[in-house]
Amino acid sequence: MTSVPDGETETERQAASQRDWLMLALATVAFGFGFGINMGTVPSFGIDHLGLGRTQMSQLESFREVPGLCTAGMIGILAAFPESRLAAMALGLVGIGIGATGQAGGFWPLVLCNIVWSIGLHTWLTVQPALTLSLSSEGRHGFGLGLMNRYQSLAVIGGLLFVRFVAAPMGYPWTFIVAGLACASGALFVRRIPLWRGGGIKMRLLFRRDYWRYYGLMLFDGGRRQVVQTFGVLILVREFNAPLWIVATMLIVNNSLTMLAAPVVGRWTDTIGERRVLTVYYSLVACVFFAYTQITAISHSMTWQPLLIFCVIFGIDNLLFTGSVGIQTYIRHTAPPEELSPSLAMGLTWNHIAAVSVPLVAGVIWQRFGYERIFACGIGLAFLSICMCLTLPRRVAHTA
Repeated sequence: MTSVPDGETETERQAASQRDWLMLALATVAFGFGFGINMGTVPSFGIDHLGLGRTQMSQLESFREVPGLCTAGMIGILAAFPESRLAAMALGLVGIGIGATGQAGGFWPLVLCNIVWSIGLHTWLTVQPALTLSLSSEGRHGFGLGLMNRYQSLAVIGGLLFVRFVAAPMGYPWTFIVAGLACASGALFVRRIPLWRGGGIKMRLLFRRDYWRYYGLMLFDGGRRQVVQTFGVLILVREFNAPLWIVATMLIVNNSLTMLAAPVVGRWTDTIGERRVLTVYYSLVACVFFAYTQITAISHSMTWQPLLIFCVIFGIDNLLFTGSVGIQTYIRHTAPPEELSPSLAMGLTWNHIAAVSVPLVAGVIWQRFGYERIFACGIGLAFLSICMCLTLPRRVAHTA
């Protein structure tokens, strides 16, 4: 692997870091735009175009998350590749899988396309934060992650606007092709990042008992995310008959809120520590999940349409996701640089133990008892997460 260049002045090093940050930001924007198109189109494509039912959509989510379960192994196998090259390969796979989705004519072809882009996605979700953390100034890692999340949210909004105004006349096949090309174009930017950025993946597999808090938080957060990100939009389409334009508009609003809030919450995390931010985050998640179970009662008392109430709660719920940045900053402050990428990969694997199982269980609960019970179970996940947060040290010693 290429080593850090010697003989550079401080000004040259700062300029190089800013250039590398720009390349990573452009790759993140390209990914966000393409993934935004995919995110806004897939629910209607699966439910309205292919006619998939609740059970099949839940199974699709589980199949799609299997590569995430194998993330630590995949990163281990590819340990010889620098993070920037892994990121380029990941974005290429995302582009191929999403681009082919519009050609799927049934459930199993759709599963195959989803697995292809999911392999790339989960590799990207490991190496992109590692690169972001390596390019962030010391003591500003939460802000750096939040700022990169802002760029991605802005790009996702662009993708959702594309869905809102262009996707319908263009048709599903071409919409997915545009999304795939956008994601794949990010590889052109990230390849320009030097090979030594990110610290290097020196270990093929890494599991340390000292990091048990991080693994536990990732496990519970995987369940929390699946309850919302998997079933939120599906419930909106299946239970409330929301058309594509409403789904796209809601996601645009959600990502606009995230874009504004992510750097702010990241700065709070840097200032007051992960324990406080994460504890407040999961306490609010429990309250929001309870609100989901009371939509009918709220509708009767406020004379609002249930669809509108669900969208408002869903928006607040997605805004809260910015608080989870503390999980990544915690492991950055705990693990040395050479262990960061494999630690993130192992954390993502624990995250997907829940991500694979929750859709299957929640799909059965939805089918038999209604969507409210899904969120009632989510309250339990939130309380488990609070208990895990309370085991975190009050302040984490920063590792250089």
